[in-house]
Amino acid sequence: MRYQESVQRAIDYIETHLEEEIDLAGLAERSYLSVAQLYRVFSALTGHPIKDYIRKRRMSVAADHLRNSKRSIEELAWESGFESYHSFAKVFKKIVGLTPSAYREADIYFSFEPIRLEERVAYMEDREHSERFPDVKVIRFAPENVYSYLHRSEQELGMENEAFRVVREMIADHKSVSKMRIFGRNVDLPETEGKTHFGYQMLVVCEEGQIPHHAFTEEAFVGGLYAVRKVSAKSPKIVQESWDQLLSEWLPKSTFEIGTHSYAEEFIAYNGKVARMNLYLPVQRKQRNESIAVVSLASMEAYFCRELGAKAQEVAERRLIDWYGKQPSGTNWDDEGYYYMSYHYGAGDSDSEPNWWENGILVNAEVNVQKSGLERKYMGAGLYACRVSKTYGQLTGILETIHRWIAVNAAYRFDEDRQWFASYHPMKDGDIERDTLVKLYIPILLIEE
Repeated sequence: MRYQESVQRAIDYIETHLEEEIDLAGLAERSYLSVAQLYRVFSALTGHPIKDYIRKRRMSVAADHLRNSKRSIEELAWESGFESYHSFAKVFKKIVGLTPSAYREADIYFSFEPIRLEERVAYMEDREHSERFPDVKVIRFAPENVYSYLHRSEQELGMENEAFRVVREMIADHKSVSKMRIFGRNVDLPETEGKTHFGYQMLVVCEEGQIPHHAFTEEAFVGGLYAVRKVSAKSPKIVQESWDQLLSEWLPKSTFEIGTHSYAEEFIAYNGKVARMNLYLPVQRKQRNESIAVVSLASMEAYFCRELGAKAQEVAERRLIDWYGKQPSGTNWDDEGYYYMSYHYGAGDSDSEPNWWENGILVNAEVNVQKSGLERKYMGAGLYACRVSKTYGQLTGILETIHRWIAVNAAYRFDEDRQWFASYHPMKDGDIERDTLVKLYIPILLIEE
């Protein structure tokens, strides 16, 4: 059975059992899929994680009853699978934007209709992209002169807000401070006396007069094409997650790629406190189409670190960095092999595999790593769906694109016995961030007629 047919069976079953508890293991079996396949393929074909889809359909039905019937909110909460009014109201407000009682009297109308895949798949990509990122705009910055201040710090965390505070104090007495725009960008600094320092360059656009403070220098800002997104500045974590989404989800599915100009962040402050930030991602039109190919790979030897849990990525990457630092100084890994990574983020319940993150080295030759402390295995030989791309964060958007390609392809299916991975191939003498190519491989099997 094709994935599209299996997912439609799941959708149809959900539709007739919205008022009941839906067991995903049983649903997967009815759809002729494993639980892992159900999670992955459902999201790939519908654009919604399966649990989110069920919640949205239940809220849509409840919204219809709130508007067109006299049934109590408590009754609707129970029928929607909630044990209390408060838990129902919390989810309803998150999805609809209003509490159930407020929605009952409001003029807006919420609807999330059941998906029919035959009608959806052909045009889903562009529409879904704009729906998921309605706040991302692409603009062109004109070149202009700015006032620059380089902030140095011994620690990276909180560096941006500290730099903003320092600059605000310097320009506080300027007559047109309220009209100034303040930007910032990270700058790599060389080590001094064996110590690592972090740099953050503040750029102030001043349309009226000059900034006489001796700490500022006047320089040209080259401008260019940028994808811009507004985000809350409540915490550095929120800002970092928004950057990750721009890079790994929005960019790969857009018609753009990373530009050669610099990243930037604009600080939006109220009463001297940063409340919001505008993130500026440098982009340019894609020069080539990144197509998906089916390739056959031989078995590959890998030395790796794998960690579980919420901090799996941080711990696994630290282990590999520590291992790398202990290798002989003459080891040239560009000749010996390639860095790779792979990961899995579960749905956080008993039905799904727990979170894990893995990174390591795919070796080309005999390498003396017996005492390294890394684990050893072989990546399985066989067919892979492969896409070559730039380094887009965690590659979430590219993964979704390949998953969808496999899910709608009648010739192939996922191979659950082998693991996906992404290998990194830096260009000699190139910029490690902008010029590195990533080859992402998802294992597949040919469907026999």
